[in-house]
Amino acid sequence: MQRLGPFRLLTLHYALYQLSVAIAGGFVGAYLLKLGFSMSTALLSFAALLGVRCALRFIGLGVVRRLGYRRALVIGAVVSACQFLPLTFAESPIWFAAWLINVSLAEALYWPVYHSAMAVTGTDASRGRELGIRAAVGALVGVIGPLTGGILLDRYGPSVDFGIAALLALASAAPLAAMANFSAGPVPSRQDWLAGVDRRAVVAFAADGWMMSGLALAWPLALFLSLGSEYTAFGIANAIAGVAGAAAGLVCGRAIDRGGRDRYLLISCLALAAGFALRAGAGWSPVAATIANATGAAVMALYVPVLMSVIYDRAKQSGAAYRFHFAAEAGWDAGAATGCLASAALAAWIDIPSLAVLPGALGILLLHRYVRTPRRSEPAAELSVGPVP
Repeated sequence: MQRLGPFRLLTLHYALYQLSVAIAGGFVGAYLLKLGFSMSTALLSFAALLGVRCALRFIGLGVVRRLGYRRALVIGAVVSACQFLPLTFAESPIWFAAWLINVSLAEALYWPVYHSAMAVTGTDASRGRELGIRAAVGALVGVIGPLTGGILLDRYGPSVDFGIAALLALASAAPLAAMANFSAGPVPSRQDWLAGVDRRAVVAFAADGWMMSGLALAWPLALFLSLGSEYTAFGIANAIAGVAGAAAGLVCGRAIDRGGRDRYLLISCLALAAGFALRAGAGWSPVAATIANATGAAVMALYVPVLMSVIYDRAKQSGAAYRFHFAAEAGWDAGAATGCLASAALAAWIDIPSLAVLPGALGILLLHRYVRTPRRSEPAAELSVGPVP
């Protein structure tokens, strides 16, 4: 395994980690609904998780400073594997709180370091291809994982499904342990983490988080309800979506490397707007909801490489990739948490679950403005705030 390059090791890790997410993590919202949570309560739970994650992010600073980037990334994956034990008993308020704190701590540590690793180990000339491959791998995993997770949950229950997911998350740490140490710039202190923050990236991530509160958090809840609250049907619908997303990710990734990023950004934003409308009106029929889910996955596979190619390029150019992603991820948490609150309010007010996705659509305009290549006439202050020390 040590002979593999950093991109291949990160891709292998990503495949195993995302398989864990697809088998169990992708069913968390559905599981909460099965436990008796209402849709608005489940969304409030996600908002609380994101708020706690943002607060616990500063613990990650200490871990990275003491242990280094590679070891911190390994620990983040291992701690993430521990979330499934308290999740199994989430009907108890104490166990639910333990799950919420566990997953918040794991993700607060894991995601900024993972994105930093992707930024500094990737190559600018093939950034789009690498992200396209990652999106395609994630989409293919998204075919196997939901099918397996749905069957396991229906036939054997959450204990077996969550146990297998925990083992996969632990296995995903092995490729990370085999990686060489990498540098992602200086680790900021709690006092200066905002110094030199890239405002454009933070706003883009906050807008993405707001949008994802509708697409990745509210929509799966509405889809599960529209499919009769059956795990297997939910898994099949997401597996179909995985097939659609795999091909789209590769197409967009190669287009980015040929200089077509802004064109695909516009196409993606228009498709995202159409996807919101389609999802909002699809709750009346399981077939319509499944179609909306599949087309939405294809759009996301186009959009994510565009967004992340910009983010990774800017992170690498900053010379302080970890500081960059630390601030950007905080923006994502803030955007997603407030988006969840808006969706929860709409879900409580209107008894049509699919309409809860609509607040997330407001993030599209900001995304287009802050992800596209800046025009020469735009003021430099809009690109970043101060130099990175």
